[in-house]
Amino acid sequence: MAKPEQDLTTPAKPGIPALEWIAAGIGLTLTLVIVGVIGWDAVNGTAAGQPPAVEASVARITPVATGYVVEVKLRNRSPATAASVGVEGELTSGGTALETSRAMVDYVPGRSERGAGLFFTRNPAQHTLQVRALGYADP
Repeated sequence: MAKPEQDLTTPAKPGIPALEWIAAGIGLTLTLVIVGVIGWDAVNGTAAGQPPAVEASVARITPVATGYVVEVKLRNRSPATAASVGVEGELTSGGTALETSRAMVDYVPGRSERGAGLFFTRNPAQHTLQVRALGYADP
């Protein structure tokens, strides 16, 4: 029996190179990990039932032309996000309220810090200054 002749016009099909298999494996692994993390977060949620926990503290007091600016640091210790966070500063002397200043911060993400400024005409360093977060809205 004679062997059939090989067709020299049809190129031989090369196998898939090992580097392509490695790249495909890495891509598949990364895709599955990302989908898994997103799925786990959607089911369990990082903020599952926890409200935002925003704390206010004085960062710095600066004299300006019209009085003083109290720079306030807002720190959210919860993984939940807070929107429209109100912050208030009150100057008191001998138990009497002298001045009150308020500001609104649009957005304080979970586990982050944001800043705000409160304006006063009296020097806060010469009086008792209290700052606090007033409230928030769900984003």
